[in-house]
Amino acid sequence: MNSNHWLSYFRQNRLNRPEPEWQLPRPGHSPATNALARSLSHFQLGESGEGRFLLAEAGRSYAHDPDYCEALDLFIQEEQEHARLLEKVVLRLGGRLIAQHWTHWLFRLLRRALGVHFEIQVLVIAELVGTGYYRLLRCRSTDPVILQVCDLVLQDEARHVEFHSERFAANHAEWLPLERAVWAAQFQLLFLGATAVAWLDHGSALGFLGSSRREFLHEVRSECIRFLAMIEPQRFGASDLKVPAR
Repeated sequence: MNSNHWLSYFRQNRLNRPEPEWQLPRPGHSPATNALARSLSHFQLGESGEGRFLLAEAGRSYAHDPDYCEALDLFIQEEQEHARLLEKVVLRLGGRLIAQHWTHWLFRLLRRALGVHFEIQVLVIAELVGTGYYRLLRCRSTDPVILQVCDLVLQDEARHVEFHSERFAANHAEWLPLERAVWAAQFQLLFLGATAVAWLDHGSALGFLGSSRREFLHEVRSECIRFLAMIEPQRFGASDLKVPAR
């Protein structure tokens, strides 16, 4: 894995980031606005973690690759930046932030169940589902500030998925085909479960925006298919995987 490349990328991506135009007029209160504020507050909670457990486990598992561990730390800080943006959007829509929710509790429980590799896997699934959600929000919302936030988040999430896909591709390069098939099967089962939970939690907000369950499933399933294709071992060498140019 080209950890030094990713460390350089995350360091550079912290610089000169545009700030949404928060001063623009706010949308009026409506059932749709309230539902969206509630939905985004749940995403905000999910992005706000400090990642201490993940970083501690990664430090033990990847002590031989300090650049990767530092890049992972910067990735978590980027997720926290998303939490800051979402906090401002929720408050701008007249919503309130939350400190706990059953979906967040379930997500944390799964993340810590089976060590660092499984936790990263659950994070990836959340990013795939979140990417589909933000893409629909980007297409359906008419609020320019929400569009600006979606652009920032989607740009980052695309690179996050690439970052994690390279980690998984490197790990899987020495696996037998049967081992990779078993891993892919359990990944897809978890993904389908996460997708069902996400629609249960966010479907009403997307429905107010004019999106259907079918459209949501199409978006998130496309993201999952793309990710699984990215980690196919024949696309990479086993020793030094290269990242597509930015």
